[in-house]
Amino acid sequence: MGRFVSAAVASSSTASTLNVAKSDVPPSRRKVRASRRLPCRLGPYMLFERIGYGGMANIYLARKRTEPGAGKLYVIKEILPDFAGNPLAAEMLVEEARISMRFEHPNVVRVEDLGRDGDDYHIAMEYVEGLDMRELLRRAALQRVPVPIAHSLYIVASVLRGLDHAHRRRDENGKPMQIVHRDVSPANVLLSFEGDVKVCDFGIARAGSAMRPDEAYQGKAGYMSPEQARGEVIDARSDVYAVGIMLWELLAGKRLYKAKQGESLLDVARQAVVPKLPLRGCPAEEQLHAIAYRALATRREDRYSSARAMLRDLERYAYHAKLLTHPREFGVFLNDHFAADFMPERRMKKRVVEAIEKGPVAILTPIALPIRQRPHHLVLAEAPPESNPSPPSSKVPASGVRRKRRAESLGHGPKRRKSSEGGIVGQLLLFAAAIVMGLSFAAVNGQTF
Repeated sequence: MGRFVSAAVASSSTASTLNVAKSDVPPSRRKVRASRRLPCRLGPYMLFERIGYGGMANIYLARKRTEPGAGKLYVIKEILPDFAGNPLAAEMLVEEARISMRFEHPNVVRVEDLGRDGDDYHIAMEYVEGLDMRELLRRAALQRVPVPIAHSLYIVASVLRGLDHAHRRRDENGKPMQIVHRDVSPANVLLSFEGDVKVCDFGIARAGSAMRPDEAYQGKAGYMSPEQARGEVIDARSDVYAVGIMLWELLAGKRLYKAKQGESLLDVARQAVVPKLPLRGCPAEEQLHAIAYRALATRREDRYSSARAMLRDLERYAYHAKLLTHPREFGVFLNDHFAADFMPERRMKKRVVEAIEKGPVAILTPIALPIRQRPHHLVLAEAPPESNPSPPSSKVPASGVRRKRRAESLGHGPKRRKSSEGGIVGQLLLFAAAIVMGLSFAAVNGQTF
């Protein structure tokens, strides 16, 4: 969902059945989930790095080879082995693909394919080379790199554009689908090093009004609207509230919801207490704060009626305050401060996979050499024994033996001895090369190592 940049993983639509639920526990403290041995093939994809996992799915970075020899990176979302064969988990993944494949917007992660491997399903999504907003905020805090206000407004405006596209989507008959994301959070906002911003993970999104009240609890409690935290039926204004939380946190530089001892984040979300924003010296700062406060209104009737309405006010403020930024400028900011932390390793793994897909660079075939051209130790091993071997002579003068040993110690020994050592080294090198190429051939044919 880091670093990647991948979609974060959806929780189950019936958490009690699958016994999973999303949380705000950092990845370093979550339970380690089983995954495939990498690299390995899954249908037409070569998986080579696990870049995330969640309550019910693993996220892999993969490469799909196309003809003639070209390749493209994808993000693969596959159900965890714990839920392999679970019909409800498969139904959720299929529903996510069904909804997401309808989106065609630059601010929404594109779902490319829905595949099946036995009884398990997986979806392939476009790869966004960059990091998610949660990772951006974490790294910015560690490195003491402030995120400029213009970049913050650009991120929020892009998220609103993507959500507006999803909220207004219609089905084949032209009827509004009434899609609600229900899990808008920094982990589901991907930022590419080219400066793009994309919303991902519609895994618990719902189309229409058939949502059960218990389903409203799904999502991250730290970014829930008060009505969602209370388990009420929600609409697109709940997503607007989540965007308001992200805007507040970008302006304040800290989390909005903080649970005290003895209470949960869900309790804090139900209370929906919004502290006053600190002043940062922006032009007409009270207007910007007013936008955030209206998005965070406790009563949904007092909130922005749609993502488009909030976007309109935010764009108007950015224009008059001269806080506009270009995607290229935002991409330069990300590259300068964060790209060097993890991208070299990922690109190296990509090159390894490309090399594996190309197969061995050569095929070794043994060549029978004449006896005179073979290394000395092979000649001795293969030469037929003499019928009357002569015993070693004991009449060699001692002075001759001493001269021979002295010549060998000074590097003037027989050339035959040097040839023998060179032959051994050459064979070892050929043997090592054969092992490497054998592993490559096994990987190409779908075997893991």
